[in-house]
Amino acid sequence: MSFHTKAFIRIVLILLLGVLAMNLYSQGLYYSLLLVVLLIAVLFVELYFFQKKYYNTIDRILLAMIYDDFSLKSNKPQANETMNNLQLLYQKLQNKQQENEVRELVYLNILNNIETGIVILEKKEDKWEVFLINDYFSHLFDIPKVKSWTNLDRLLPALTSHLQHLGFKESKEPIDIKIENDEKQTFILQTSTTVSQNQEYFIVLLDSIQKVLDKKERDTWENLMKIISHEIMNSLTPIHSLAHNTQEILNEETPLTDDDIDDLKVSINTIVNRTDHLQQFINNYRKLTMMPSPKKQLVAVADVLKNSMETLSPLFKNKQITLAYNFESNPTLEWDVHQMEQVIINLLTNAMFAVNKQESKLIQLHLFEKNNRLWIEVIDNGPGIEEAIKDKIFIPFYTTREEGAGIGLPLSKNIVEMHNGYLSYSRKEETTVFTLNFPLN
Repeated sequence: MSFHTKAFIRIVLILLLGVLAMNLYSQGLYYSLLLVVLLIAVLFVELYFFQKKYYNTIDRILLAMIYDDFSLKSNKPQANETMNNLQLLYQKLQNKQQENEVRELVYLNILNNIETGIVILEKKEDKWEVFLINDYFSHLFDIPKVKSWTNLDRLLPALTSHLQHLGFKESKEPIDIKIENDEKQTFILQTSTTVSQNQEYFIVLLDSIQKVLDKKERDTWENLMKIISHEIMNSLTPIHSLAHNTQEILNEETPLTDDDIDDLKVSINTIVNRTDHLQQFINNYRKLTMMPSPKKQLVAVADVLKNSMETLSPLFKNKQITLAYNFESNPTLEWDVHQMEQVIINLLTNAMFAVNKQESKLIQLHLFEKNNRLWIEVIDNGPGIEEAIKDKIFIPFYTTREEGAGIGLPLSKNIVEMHNGYLSYSRKEETTVFTLNFPLN
């Protein structure tokens, strides 16, 4: 029986007793009237508590849902359809919360097992506070999982000051942070923002540069082995075949004919060509693997760039290429002048080939300082590098030019890294950009 039916029966009973009380009053039966009035009063009290119990149950369920308290035990199904629907809604929300809790535990477990430092900030009243710090970040810097930006700023001022300098905007760049025993390590800092349910979050990822380099070195080594195997087999296969053919001709007991002699000449010439190719391949490999240690001295960076530009100036003029430069600073660094000029000349030469078929040929050289690092950008308006091969350009012997040896960029990358710098490629606003960056201190 529903709540409304029970309430209706009680009200009807009270009304009937009221009519009976009026009749008793008109007949002068006051003792009986007194009993009926007391009965009516009891029914009114019972009706009050009956309704109160019903609405208290509804309030308790509603408040539990409002405050996400799903510890209440579900009642058994009732005849009251409204109460049953309310209990059904409560159970659905309870199941939903349990699913969210399980999902949150899974996500948290994933974040804590990723070998990347993660800090997530959330914005509260125009201020950033720590939402989450994963285990790897906590162990890496030996700090507790604080919840306050103030505490994080006290424990890792190098990171927090850098984020403030960025203005909490999206970025990807190297950063130096002191860790145990005040030793500085370089990390790749990657930041991004996201909004969920009108709440803004700022995500900070920190990867050890050594880990990134190790992975790239492993991938490069695997690709290098494939290329070396390909080059060697391309030479050894025809050499073996021609040598075997020559051996058969020479082993014949009959005198050599003119055709046999011609075949021998072709075979020998081909073998010589392939061995020359192998010799050139080995020489290029030696250039990469036997790079001499840089003989560093303090030099003005802008002077090195200008010398490199002057070396190629006649060639650029001949090909009608415009070379523009913008040097915002001129710091001094410890460089091997010869090696670094070789890097700049190689990048400018690659840019020259890239713009060769453009109507308007433009190459730019940009020198500037940012975040306590020196940045050099070689920019050209060529068609760029195809998406499918952009990850292979620093692999030794990989080239897309017919006369290219495929050692220019790998050699340049090795030289830059021996100078504690990084060389990278990117595509910005319809231009190709090769970027070098070095620590200033």
